[in-house]
This record gives sequence, structure tokens and C-alpha cells, in this order.
Amino acid sequence: MSLYPDLVNRLPIAPYLDDICTALKSSDSHALVLTAETGAGKSTALPLALLNHFDGKIIMLEPRRIAALSVAFRVSTLLGEDVGKTAGYVMRFESRVSKETRFTVMTEAVLTRMLQDDLLLDGVSVVVLDEFHERSVQADTALAFLKETMSLRSDLYVVVMSATIDTASLSSYLAAGGEAVPVFTVPGRQFPVDVEYAGALLPSDAVMRELRRRDRGSILVFLPCIADIRKTAAELERESADADILILHSSIDFDEQKKVLSSPDDFSRRRVILSSSIAETSLSVPGVSVVIDSGLARINRMNASAGMEMLVTETESLFSAEQRKGRAGRMRSGRCVRLWCENDVRVAETTPEIARTDLTELVLECAERGVYKRDALSWLTPPTDAAWKSAQKLLITLGCLSVEDNSHG
Repeated sequence: MSLYPDLVNRLPIAPYLDDICTALKSSDSHALVLTAETGAGKSTALPLALLNHFDGKIIMLEPRRIAALSVAFRVSTLLGEDVGKTAGYVMRFESRVSKETRFTVMTEAVLTRMLQDDLLLDGVSVVVLDEFHERSVQADTALAFLKETMSLRSDLYVVVMSATIDTASLSSYLAAGGEAVPVFTVPGRQFPVDVEYAGALLPSDAVMRELRRRDRGSILVFLPCIADIRKTAAELERESADADILILHSSIDFDEQKKVLSSPDDFSRRRVILSSSIAETSLSVPGVSVVIDSGLARINRMNASAGMEMLVTETESLFSAEQRKGRAGRMRSGRCVRLWCENDVRVAETTPEIARTDLTELVLECAERGVYKRDALSWLTPPTDAAWKSAQKLLITLGCLSVEDNSHG
């Protein structure tokens, strides 16, 4: 008799679940790297497997609030329970957990705070870092703190997972004393997606063209920022687009975000979802058969001359382009319209945030942990010495750190 619900058994990751947990338990490094293609079901199924194989609490880190909420509800549904019983979530300003909760999904800042308050993570057996390829400063900080905690506990395990990631460098980083870290690669359930390069076609024109086709699926449009999203929405309204125009962005009301991610009540009208990169990987937008990709993204970068961090619009990476394309092939064959030329040059991956943004918050978090020297922690991607010292200098000027703190190891 299977340990898992029928829905989980139908997911591509199902045959690997018990082997993944066994490999994690037997890993000398107490760590495991898991890559899984789109649609494999890793975020939904792995928590159930870990609950079956480990006695303590399980924590899963998600990069976005809406993704954390979605995972908690899906796992609770599979368990046949309300959220907050065995499975719950904790995020800023909102949580649903109880004394019975063994699996908790949380956002990045919450996990960092938990690691600050409880160095040993007492009672926690496994920490899972999901969608780690996004490489936020908070995720990198949490991993560095976790590695330190793992050195103090012999019964804490860590899983790092993503759609795709540099498994060699991550495995080497997580290895303890030279022991190999298990790496699992799980196939997904991806349908074919036809790609069209449409050049400099406006997003609204691309949407109107797709609406004239017979396809009844939803259209997911990737745009760099909320200003571009609202501009495109206004253009579509002027064109009298015969569809429901929806917005998916971190700045809109949380309830509105949840509405976009739920299945529509009326399938007679097409939906056009205008989204930022929030929908690239960690969220599933139902019914999408067409993706229109502007090829642009908003990236945090430190402006050295201005002495501050700025959001800039840049050409998206090849990795992001492939992730966006995959949104059209989750449920059936689809189309991806790219609003650039096929021969345009793009970087393979975006530089991790820790190497391109302001480190003031990171240095302050480390100081609270008693870490004042950059090299006192083991980093997957070390922050630059110049950026670290610049952040320390600012914190000293603001009175948040002292010169004496800087002299500590």
C-alpha cells in the first residue's frame, strides 16, 4: 500500500520520493541537492515524503508569499486537513500554525529571523530551500547560517532544490569533510511549446493577435515592472480586448494575487494575465497555453556612484527565458511569443543578488549573529570585500555598529 495520496502518486517525482529521503538520511554531509523539471511536483510531494521519513519538524523556504501560501494549502488538501494543522505557513503579518504543525512553509526573511532567534533550530529535522536558483541575498544568508548550524548539530538535514541549478558548485559547497553530496535530477511533465520570435512587436499588439486565434487558453504576459503592466492593461482596454485582463505583481492586493492563481469560474472568456517575473517558476497560473515574453526584467543593482541600490530594467537571461517559456507547457502543448530577435545576445544567468546589491542589511544580520568578518561564514558566493566594508562603514556612521565590533573575529 502506498504511503502517498493518489494525486501524489501520479506526479513525475513520485517514484523518487523514498529514494530521495533515504539518500538524505544516509548522506554524510546531511545535505542533498534536488533539481526537478517544471511540473515534477517537488514542492507538493517532497514535504509529504519528509513527513513520512523524519520525526521532527520540516521547514520549507519559499521566495514569495503567494508561493508559500500555495504550497501550504496544496499539502494540507492532500492530507485532507485544514491549513494550520499538520501543514501551515508563516510569513510577515500572517501565519497559520498550531501545536500540531509539523510542516511549515515560510518566506525568506522569516527563516532568517528564526535562525537568529534559535541558533540550533531546536526540534527541526529538515530545512528545504525551494526555488534556490533565484539566489536572493536572504536565501544565501539563510544557507550560510544553516551551514553553521549544521556544524553544531548532528541531526539537522538540508535540501536545496530548484528547477535547475549549478549542482557541482552547490554540492561542493555543502560537502562536509570532502564527502559527496547526493544529487537527484527528476524529470518533469512538460508539453511541447512552439517558440516564435516576433521582434519589436508591442506587448499589447501581441496580445490582440493571440486573442484573434481560436485557442481558448489563458495568455500569460511577462513584463518588467508595474508601470509597463498598467500601460499594457490600459492599451488593451482601449483596444476593447474581449478577455478578462488580470494583473499579477507583488505590489497588488494579496487577495487579488490569489484570485489570479485560482481556476476561473467562467471558462467562456479568455484570461490575459499581465505579470512580472513573479510567475516565472514558483507559481502555477492555471489554464495558460500562450506566453508572451517581453524579454525584460527588473533587477536590483548597487549604483556605486549614487551610493545606493536601484531597480533597473535589463534584458532577461537565457535561463529566465526558458523558465517563462515553460509556463505555456504545463497542461498541454502551447506557444511562446518572444518579443525580440532570435540572434539577440543574452547572458546565460543573472548574477546572484549577493554579488550585485547593497549589503547593509546582510552585514547587520551577520553582526546580530556575532559575525563581523566576511570570511567568518562559509558563503556559496562570497560577497565582495569592498561591498562588505562599504556596508560596515555606513552602519558605523549610522551608529548601528561600532569600531570595536569591527575589530572582533
